[in-house]
Amino acid sequence: MAKKEEVKFALALGGGGARGLSHLGILQTLDREGLQPDLIIGTSIGSIVGAAYCLHPDGLEVTRRALAYLKGDSFANNPFRKVLFHSEDVEQNFLSSWIQSIKKSYVFSSLIRKRSIFDGRRLLAVICDMIPDVTFADTKIPFAVPAIDIRSGEEVLICEGPIRPALLASCSLPGFFPPVEHEGRLLMDAGVIGPVPVSACRRRDPKLLVAVDISNQLEFVENVDIGLDAIMRVEAIAGRRINDIELEKADIVIQPEVGQKVWSDFSDLDELVERGIHVAKQHIPEIRERLFASQRSKLWKAVTPS
Repeated sequence: MAKKEEVKFALALGGGGARGLSHLGILQTLDREGLQPDLIIGTSIGSIVGAAYCLHPDGLEVTRRALAYLKGDSFANNPFRKVLFHSEDVEQNFLSSWIQSIKKSYVFSSLIRKRSIFDGRRLLAVICDMIPDVTFADTKIPFAVPAIDIRSGEEVLICEGPIRPALLASCSLPGFFPPVEHEGRLLMDAGVIGPVPVSACRRRDPKLLVAVDISNQLEFVENVDIGLDAIMRVEAIAGRRINDIELEKADIVIQPEVGQKVWSDFSDLDELVERGIHVAKQHIPEIRERLFASQRSKLWKAVTPS
């Protein structure tokens, strides 16, 4: 991204853990229709999918590799995965277990003593399994990763240097993983201020900005019985409002039907990819029309006397 070339089609890939497999279906569909983005910016799981695709712009092949890894022994035997991700030998998904632990004060007391619940090296190991040790200059499509500098409070857009540390910062959810030291900054997941990096894409002034939102929709709840539940409910409402405001800045918003699937549930992976394919097909006519309209406008300006 060193050269500030005109961006015709920017794609913002949002965070959402396992739900990010639907990103792969969307990229497959764009490939099939000959509608490849010329800029991708991703948050959290969106950063990993975005990096994999920008290094090898073949949605079908990237999907094949991702599914092979997530269904393989390397991921299944990763001790971090057994703790964090939903599997057959875990009765509850991690998020539910974490909430229950908070209620029993286990996690709270742990966070008082340590920087995070998990060692960041476990997360880095997963990233290293999926993304080679390369730099942003090696991508075939311009790519960037937003993160939050918790020292200054500023959002940082990383587009130079090694890719793996940038992905680690983007996936380091506060409290779960430690912040990442990077060029004098202390970086964490930018999803806390917006799961979909629309504003980051807008900085490049694309002619068309498509945002992919894989966050859960806010559902009605009947009762909020205890104080912790009230805090978490208000946090969810605030997050949804912030996300909605961010999505208004996009030209097109794609929202795969991921239901209430929790971010740590890596079951039914193929179904998530298929949901991405299904929803992307519905938006292809609008994406094509918007791109062609932009091209027609540019051509008209070029041939019209000033």
